[in-house]
Amino acid sequence: MKRVFTPTKKKTILILGDDQLASQGYPEKLQAHGFKVELTGAFDTTLQICKSGVIDLALLDLCLPGINVVELIKNIRSDSGIPSTPIIVFSNPYLNSLTQAAVEAGATKSVAKVDTTPERLLELVRELGISASPRVGGGSAVGTPLEANQEKPSSNLLINRSQIVAKLRASYQNFTRTEREDLRRAALLQMHRQLRLLAGSATVLALKIVQMSTALEALLVELYTEPAKITASVVRTIAHSIETLASLFDRPANSQDQVIPSSKILVVDDEVIARQVICSAVAKAELDAVGLDDPLAAQRLLKRERFDLIFLDVEMPGLTGLELCVKIRAMKLNRSTPIVFVTSHSDFGSRAQSTLSGGNDFIAKPFLLVEVALKALTWLFKDGAQPLPTGSVQQSVPANAGDQEPQLAAPHGGLKLPRTSPVT
Repeated sequence: MKRVFTPTKKKTILILGDDQLASQGYPEKLQAHGFKVELTGAFDTTLQICKSGVIDLALLDLCLPGINVVELIKNIRSDSGIPSTPIIVFSNPYLNSLTQAAVEAGATKSVAKVDTTPERLLELVRELGISASPRVGGGSAVGTPLEANQEKPSSNLLINRSQIVAKLRASYQNFTRTEREDLRRAALLQMHRQLRLLAGSATVLALKIVQMSTALEALLVELYTEPAKITASVVRTIAHSIETLASLFDRPANSQDQVIPSSKILVVDDEVIARQVICSAVAKAELDAVGLDDPLAAQRLLKRERFDLIFLDVEMPGLTGLELCVKIRAMKLNRSTPIVFVTSHSDFGSRAQSTLSGGNDFIAKPFLLVEVALKALTWLFKDGAQPLPTGSVQQSVPANAGDQEPQLAAPHGGLKLPRTSPVT
């Protein structure tokens, strides 16, 4: 009896993503290992394909701009025909609540995108019991065309990088010029999309860019979800992080280290909760922090050990943060260490005084965990971070000059911070 060869049907993997995932090689890697790949970037299209019953696995980017992926998972799980289709979500390590919501909605597994590679994803797929079709002749699989309404990943991202940075800066300026919540959210969404385009153009070895873009994305997502969390401090942090990202892209390719040197951070705050939050935040960024509640003990430690970044509370008993900063600037080991003041003050005078005392920046209580992490990364990755000169602040302005920002120099010659905060 003649044997008839029947080719094995390929397992189909659906990827909800954009140029960022595509540029990291996920579709090509899965196809090369015998999977059929469907790539989509829309809520309705993804839901329709999932409900068609042809999908063996769904990979969903939890932070895709403009798409509520948690709601999408709920819709997928509500269909009685596909309750068991495995769903893997790419998460952001700073957005634990969003990741938990995705799991509760029915995601099978969550993986931090920043720590995942196509090879690691293939291992996870095999762990879920999804095996690829054997490749005849050992050749690589033929690439599966993308959907008709989806564009292939851009091939000229490197050429257009400066344009993306310009658009990112423009969206930031739009964000600062309005108090309307809908317009702020629209600007945040645009910044998020442009950030992902920018991050997608980075090489896999540009770890500093990956760390910065991951933290900034988390902050943009959190603010888009809860605009009430927008503060003048957050607005300032976003501006500095955008300019630091831009400077990282401007550096020579061989300067992007494959391994980021470990950094030592000192946190001095007599409030235990604030100190713990700051230490936890920098730990999220995989940085090491030492926390002290006594400024005099901190002064003794700083005379013996050098740190890469210092967070100082302004109001402390025995020795204020401003006074300690002046003493640090006279120390040989830490005279050039970036210092970020932590303060609950929002008036012009206290901020001006902080820069005149030799500080580099400030962050206001109450602060977001991811804002602290982003602030730390920004100063650690800056080129030649130095204390602001006294001439960068108008000393003649009285301390009760309202809520205006001090006249600080624009970071890297790029974005200019708004003189008056657009938020209350």
